[in-house]
Amino acid sequence: MTLQLRLTIALVAVITTVVTVAGIFAVTSAESELVDGVDDFLVNRAKSLEDLQSNAEAKSFVQRDERRSVLSEFLAEPDAITQIVDPKGQIIFAFPISLPLEDAEIKIATQKDENLSGVTRIRKSTVGGVDYRILSKPLPRGGLLQIGRDLSEVNDAISGMIRAFLLLGLIGIAIAILSAWVLASQLAKPIKRLSKTAEHVARTQELTAFIDSKDGDKEVRRLAESFNVMLRALATSRDQQKRLVTDASHELRTPLTSVRTNIELLAKAKSIDEKDKELIIRDLKTEINELSLLVDEIVNLATSTGFKSENFVTDDLSVIAQEVAEKFSRRSGRTIDITNSGDSIRDIQSAAIERAISNLVDNAIKFSPEGTDIAITVKNGTVCVRDFGIGVREDDRGQLFERFFRSVDTRNLPGSGIGLSIVEEIIMRHNGHVFVKAPENGPGTEVGFTL
Repeated sequence: MTLQLRLTIALVAVITTVVTVAGIFAVTSAESELVDGVDDFLVNRAKSLEDLQSNAEAKSFVQRDERRSVLSEFLAEPDAITQIVDPKGQIIFAFPISLPLEDAEIKIATQKDENLSGVTRIRKSTVGGVDYRILSKPLPRGGLLQIGRDLSEVNDAISGMIRAFLLLGLIGIAIAILSAWVLASQLAKPIKRLSKTAEHVARTQELTAFIDSKDGDKEVRRLAESFNVMLRALATSRDQQKRLVTDASHELRTPLTSVRTNIELLAKAKSIDEKDKELIIRDLKTEINELSLLVDEIVNLATSTGFKSENFVTDDLSVIAQEVAEKFSRRSGRTIDITNSGDSIRDIQSAAIERAISNLVDNAIKFSPEGTDIAITVKNGTVCVRDFGIGVREDDRGQLFERFFRSVDTRNLPGSGIGLSIVEEIIMRHNGHVFVKAPENGPGTEVGFTL
């Protein structure tokens, strides 16, 4: 089922339940009120008969005919059934019809059960297919007075209410279905738009098909904003992939061409001088090493996004820099001096920052002459790595952190120009910035970052 249909069914189910419960409560309450009215009538009628009997006796209407005459006048309009049972449990008077007696009522009339003595009892009974409400009240001298009232009016009223509620309920449910469908359509419209956009993106690979996040409820706006953020992230990722592939293919073209040329030269030359052959083989080895290094750095660049999932922790930049210095000092045999001052404790991704500092140190070692030192300075959240090489031209400093960029002066040296771009990506993720500058005194270059 579609979301719109599920919302419609849910809304209609809720409305139907509410209408049904309300209707049952209304009918039950009305029936209770009407029956209470009938019971009050029976009680009042019984009291009126008792008063009539008392008045007749007070006026010395001792003759049976006189009492019958008074009773007949009272019963001239039979809006209820009146029945009298003698102390023996026999019906001695019933007008206009007789009422059925139950065992409990016979016991009240004959006073055989002391627990029922003086008890007024009201019950429901069916006589000739008609429902009656019957009051049974013991007489002072024994016997029983019964008053019965036809419940047809009550039943008709309740039946009328039920029919009215059913009709109104059906009309209400029909209106509820229509209203719920329209409401569900409005609620599902942003979801449908999101679904269509997702299908469009999947079909066309168009990652700029953003959804307007200004319309709809707060939750729908948040969903649209999240979808747009996802599209932007996918677009950025795809652009980075295209850029990486383009740059990598460009960088790979030169060494591959050199390797192919040298191999073709070796294959075509029938006789070649040993010295020339050695030069060609040495050149091949150099190009292959460059290719290996380039492939490694491309893999590192492609996998550098793995640091994005690393948790941020509170760590000391000087401690990380010290560990990196010791590691590269062992590998290269270079002296790496480290200076620390100020507060360098920051919330960072430790492994990513270690990778950034390692790239800076590795880069400094590559472009420093043999026998020169490397200097690392950590001060108040700034990490600066200095080499004592030939330096970087001022025109090239703005491009130093671009992928695969290499200045003219360093293109004959090992490296591919990827390491510093990884550093910039990591530092930007930490809301920091990178820098490159010439030292205040002496040769070399200072490259680093500030958090």
